[in-house]
Amino acid sequence: MNRSLLIGLILAALLAFILFTNQSGPTPSTAGPTAQQKGRNKTAQLQPSETPKAANLPTPAPLPLVGMKTAKYVPDLAALAHFREDLPFKFIGNDAVGRVLDRQGRVLIESGKEIGIMGVAVGPDKQRVLVKGGDAINFVLDPATGQKIKLPVYPPGANMLGFGTWNWIGPSTLLGESGVQAFNAKGGPMNCCEGHNVARTKLYSFDVTTQRLAEVAMPSEVKQPVVNVMEVSSDGHVHLVHEEPHGGAEQDLGWFKIDASK
Repeated sequence: MNRSLLIGLILAALLAFILFTNQSGPTPSTAGPTAQQKGRNKTAQLQPSETPKAANLPTPAPLPLVGMKTAKYVPDLAALAHFREDLPFKFIGNDAVGRVLDRQGRVLIESGKEIGIMGVAVGPDKQRVLVKGGDAINFVLDPATGQKIKLPVYPPGANMLGFGTWNWIGPSTLLGESGVQAFNAKGGPMNCCEGHNVARTKLYSFDVTTQRLAEVAMPSEVKQPVVNVMEVSSDGHVHLVHEEPHGGAEQDLGWFKIDASK
C-alpha cells in the first residue's frame, strides 16, 4: 500500500470518529446545565408545601368589667384640704426640668428621655405617687421600694385613643379616660375643628397592685356617647358632664360610684 493511500485512510478514520462523537454527545439545547449554571438559572420559587400561611393570632380576651352606678355625693372639701396639707411628695419645675421630691428634698424621678413630667398626684394612702407626663406616658412610683410602674398608653381594641388622664379612685386603683376615634365623612380621623374627635368615651380602672386593666361599664342613665370626667374622688366617685363641641352647652350628668369588678 502506497504512502498516500495510507495517510488518506488515517484521515478518513479520524474524521469519522469526530463526527460520531458530536452526534452522540449532548447538544446545547438538550444538555443539562453545569453546577455554575444551576446556581445562576434557578428561580427562588416556593413549592406548594412551602407557601406561607396566614398566622392564626389569638383574639384578645375581653377586659373584665367594673360597674358604675348613680350616687348622691357631695365632696368633703375640708377633708380634701386636710389631705393636701402634708403631702410626702411634691413636684417642682415643668415638663422639661420637672422633678418629684420627697420631704427631705431628694429627687425621686425627674424629666428625661423616658418622660417629661407635667405633674404628680399623691395616692390616697400617701404611699405611691402618680407621675403625669406628656404623650400619654404616665408612671406610678413607689418610693419605699423604688418600683416604677408604667401605665398603659392605649386601651386594647381598634381605633382607640390614648389615655388622656389618670386619677386616683382608691389606695391602689386609678381611673383612666380614653375613647373610640371618630372619623369624618371622608374616612379620615376627625379633628377638634370638625367636632368631637371621640365617637364614644371609654373609662377604665387600673389596679396598681395586680397591674390589671378593666373597663368601666357606663350605667344606663348615661345616654350620651361622649362624656367628660369633671371631678374624681379618691373613694371611687366620678362626676360626669356632657359638653357640646366648640363651647356648646354643658349638661351635668351627676356623680357616679365605681364598684368592684363584676
